Amino acid sequence: MAARLPNILHGEPRHTLDDKNRLIVPLSMRAKGGGELIVVRHPNGYLSVFTQEQFDRLYQSLVEKNKEPKERRSFVFMMNHVARTVSVDAQGRMSLSQAEVEHVSPGREVVFTRGSEQSLFEIWNVSRHEAATLNERDRFRVTLETEGV
Repeated sequence: MAARLPNILHGEPRHTLDDKNRLIVPLSMRAKGGGELIVVRHPNGYLSVFTQEQFDRLYQSLVEKNKEPKERRSFVFMMNHVARTVSVDAQGRMSLSQAEVEHVSPGREVVFTRGSEQSLFEIWNVSRHEAATLNERDRFRVTLETEGV
């Protein structure tokens, strides 16, 4: 039997923020060997969640791509504005800040998904996730057809 690819999520787990802005992180998405994650408010309206190692790799790569001092400063400034370290408690919950909650609103129900090979997972507002899925459906179909699937 083939091993499951580590960056493939089966299904779309949905969870609801509790009154303290906590989410239960699906077991399949919890970082191995650590209780701290980096949450980044992505400009497209969702949260990208990384292990420290994943974030460090991405951050270094993006800093190196911004060769001009002004661009590099702008990138570092913005990344420090939108990224935050969070802990996952013994019950598998992570607490979102008010800024993160507002970033994925409206509503308190979210979808966990894997959208990037660089991140551990993403957290989307349900309606935005459905819209993104519709937008990507044709591209996905073409990719599968091109590969003979």
